[in-house]
Amino acid sequence: MSKKPRKGKVVACLDMGSSKLVCTISAINGDQVKILGYGHKESRGILASAISDMRLAQKSITNAVAEAERMAGLNIDQILVGISGCQIVSTHQEVSCKVSSDIVKNSDIINLTNKIRAEFKKKNREIIHLVPLQYRLDDSLPIVNPRYMTGEQLYAKFHVASTSQTTIKNIENCLKRCQLSVNSYIAEPYASGLSCLSDNEMNIGTLLVDIGGSSTSFALISEGKLLYVGSSKIGGSHITRDISTILGISSQAAEKIKNLNSSLLISPIEERESIKFKYSQDEEGENMVSVTRADLRDIISSRLEELFESTKSTLEKSGVPFFMIGNIVLTGGVSAVVGIDKLAAEIFQKNVRIGYPNKFEKIPQTLLSQTNSCSLGMLSFLQNLQMREKIKDGFEVKNGWFQKFLEKLVG
Repeated sequence: MSKKPRKGKVVACLDMGSSKLVCTISAINGDQVKILGYGHKESRGILASAISDMRLAQKSITNAVAEAERMAGLNIDQILVGISGCQIVSTHQEVSCKVSSDIVKNSDIINLTNKIRAEFKKKNREIIHLVPLQYRLDDSLPIVNPRYMTGEQLYAKFHVASTSQTTIKNIENCLKRCQLSVNSYIAEPYASGLSCLSDNEMNIGTLLVDIGGSSTSFALISEGKLLYVGSSKIGGSHITRDISTILGISSQAAEKIKNLNSSLLISPIEERESIKFKYSQDEEGENMVSVTRADLRDIISSRLEELFESTKSTLEKSGVPFFMIGNIVLTGGVSAVVGIDKLAAEIFQKNVRIGYPNKFEKIPQTLLSQTNSCSLGMLSFLQNLQMREKIKDGFEVKNGWFQKFLEKLVG
């Protein structure tokens, strides 16, 4: 393969959804991101980022990566992988250690993180994100950055987003069969937030809800930090199943009806209109089925109401203060349903909008949709790491770490 980017480090990302696989290969050079190639394939053998059938998953991933490589004109051997919120457990952990010298150094903070990593390793959990929420020195009030401060005992509170080591091992085994290795992981709803949320939304506290095929993942981001990751086991496929079951038609026909007529906002006149369709392409006119727009709307809205109520209940049980949520942003394929934002606003009693990936310019038009929020958010994540490496103010970003990270991503 002859094409080679002249500027920037080349990175590769893989969004492992239940309904689709998206692989992107891009060049990152400071604030510029250029997509060199991408592959989009049906997801088979994968359920919410977990491997359910090794052979089918291997074939799906290989096809998506190969398509991206052909377009980019280069091969990759390492990749950043997204993990669904369904596979992630969020916890807040408090740890402490004795300050090793007169002032707090990076080594003291690393000691705190090592304690947490060792604890989760004993529980067979793999840490995806380790986010510092606050620090304290002795009996002082919470502080943002304890470095170079004086004290005897350092306390810290972290948000830990972790997943099962079994899930990770199976993903890595599958990618090894695809001649790939995983360099790092990212929570998919967090990635979607990075691509859809404005700087102001990330600071005031926003709940990003990514409605996927088999499930829904959500992430609470406030003051630029990931505070919580959760999920609901309801997704777009459940709406399709409802339509299929109630109308007594195939899932393929139900999916088509949902995609062509998914609107919650219809006028009183339109409510009486009938949507007519055949059981299959081979059926004659006398075997056609019909449903009113009002009935179809009720089927879709009932399942969406359950989805949002489930999300709200999960947040309440987690202990996340509801006042921390300034507004809500919906993304993912199901967010294309007309009027879904109004329904969510009624249930959550918050401002709700539809989120579109908007962080990059010159992105191929085929990628600019809610369904690719996660894929483009992964690029934002890598771009942010590169910028933090340059200015040396990132937490746990050591000298040369990102440089080596990026260099390993390409074969």
